[in-house]
Amino acid sequence: MSKSQVSYIEDVQDIPATKTAVLEIPSLHDPVIPNFPEGGLRGWLTVAGSFCTLFVASGFTYGYGVFLSYYSTHLLKDHTISQIAWIGSSAPFIHSVIGIPVGKLYDDGYFRALMLTGSTIYVIALIILSFCTKYYQIFICQGLLVGVATGLMYQPSITILSHYFEKRRALAMGIATSGASLGGVLYPILLNHLFAKIGFAWGVRAAALMILGMLIFGNLAMTTRLPTRHRGVATLHAPSSDLVSGLLPEDIPKINYRKFFHPAYIVTVIGSGLIMTGITFPFSYLQVFGQKHHAISAELAFYVLPIMMTGAVIGPLVFSWLADWLGVLNIVIFSVTISAALEFALLGATTSGSVIIVGLLYGFFSSGFQALLGPIFSRLSFSVTEIGHRMGLGFFVIGVGSLIGPPINGALLGSAFDWWKAVLFSAVSFPPPFDLLSDLSDADTKTSCLCGAALVLIGRQFLRPILQTHKI
Repeated sequence: MSKSQVSYIEDVQDIPATKTAVLEIPSLHDPVIPNFPEGGLRGWLTVAGSFCTLFVASGFTYGYGVFLSYYSTHLLKDHTISQIAWIGSSAPFIHSVIGIPVGKLYDDGYFRALMLTGSTIYVIALIILSFCTKYYQIFICQGLLVGVATGLMYQPSITILSHYFEKRRALAMGIATSGASLGGVLYPILLNHLFAKIGFAWGVRAAALMILGMLIFGNLAMTTRLPTRHRGVATLHAPSSDLVSGLLPEDIPKINYRKFFHPAYIVTVIGSGLIMTGITFPFSYLQVFGQKHHAISAELAFYVLPIMMTGAVIGPLVFSWLADWLGVLNIVIFSVTISAALEFALLGATTSGSVIIVGLLYGFFSSGFQALLGPIFSRLSFSVTEIGHRMGLGFFVIGVGSLIGPPINGALLGSAFDWWKAVLFSAVSFPPPFDLLSDLSDADTKTSCLCGAALVLIGRQFLRPILQTHKI
């Protein structure tokens, strides 16, 4: 399909009633961008910059358990664990829900502005956090400002890789995403040692200094290849020889909102949100599970999350490489199905060895879904020129799932710690929203991890006749 054959609809109200081929996702190859370098110096520098950005943006969020422990025994010891936990859950929620405006700004050519703004807010928020002593102060800095900052950086730092990679896009995004998992391994250990040796205030400032250095490198290393719709230049750091040959700002098409109503996109986004609702359970509760079952010692419990995240460092590299060969949605369905089975396996983990093995395997297999979120929305996009919009809406839905999943699991566990209820919810079932406040243990259930995978499978089936391949 050539550029001259592409039609664009600026508003949903402009959609005609007649059936057209515009609904289809046209081909396996980008119809707007004629060529991709599949790497090159600037391509791999962009991967390195994205890796460092995700390392500090997501790694710090993964390390919130260290803050929760410190707050509950020092700064905020007069507050409940639930109140303190809201600080940690607010940041990733805000990070996700601002994806819609961030995606639009990214597609409109504001990549550099988003990255610089997010980086600045992030470092300033951490510096202010080191002086905070009250709940509302910590909530504003670590819950709101950090959430906004990481939200401004996360999506653009992944999406930018689509400018350089098409055939190996999943691998490039997987390598970058593994930086988030590595941060999840190292940050809890680093923060614990900093707090123990130099105290909370100087520990946070030391972490902020390290984050500043990595963000400076990330901002300098990441560059775009596309001219923007507004300024006609790609970036301050990319020479004109790196731009897509012959592509002018007026060649960047307006977003065709009609294609957002394609069944493949809608079903896959809903399925991804349901998967995220259930897939977060072990990351939030495995340490508590091991201690309550007396399967692990208090000393070993500290390393449960880093051990799980170690599996999540390796997983993105393996699954992203496989996704380029076998298809993104195929690998997502496989990884989520195995993850659900491992959640059931938790019920039989009664020794320290079994808890560690299940945790390590779960970190590995569940990372296949989280690492391939970017490639999922790339596959469902008409062109790299609209990936930001699609990813933004997708992350919004996924953010809702990540927000409601842990509290629902906590309510299902209750004071009696009925683990089978939480495992059943996370792996298979999702109580209807209207029943959540009345009876979370109601057997009238609908969908989640496995059912989310089933919806992704349905989305894959919608795409198969369009793309005419099983490697989807």
